[in-house]
Amino acid sequence: MTKLLTQSSLLATMVAALAASAAAQQAKPIEQWANLGHLENGSEIRVVLAGGKTLRGFLQSVSPDSLAINATTSQEALSRQDIKLVSLKHPGHRGRNTLIGLAIGAAGGLGTGAAIDHGDHGWFPNFGKAVFTPIGALIGAVVGVAIPTGGWRVVYRAP
Repeated sequence: MTKLLTQSSLLATMVAALAASAAAQQAKPIEQWANLGHLENGSEIRVVLAGGKTLRGFLQSVSPDSLAINATTSQEALSRQDIKLVSLKHPGHRGRNTLIGLAIGAAGGLGTGAAIDHGDHGWFPNFGKAVFTPIGALIGAVVGVAIPTGGWRVVYRAP
């Protein structure tokens, strides 16, 4: 029974570490206009203007005093003074996180099943492994899908 608790706590620790890592990689606001120069033309961005209006589109060009964006309905040239926030869209890793969660969950389930099967159980000696491995894999995959990835990252915030 102590092996079961140890393996369950190990699984919980690994899942928590994965979630904390995803959270730590999120927003790092930058207040330097020069950072926009590092973005590639065609990058999907979201611009929040000082008046509260939000534009979403693809970066066309950046100069020291303006930003040009191909918005969904038009092409916009925005003054640096009017821009409050610029965010860059990052691709998600939901599939990768699902596979990692599936593997961790399956390993935890297999370990739990092995701990349960440690004694002699007569007719079906591998019952714990056969039941807990897929249950652990399913739980791990669900946790992997639930971890937020991708999304918008702030690359410029007006001081």
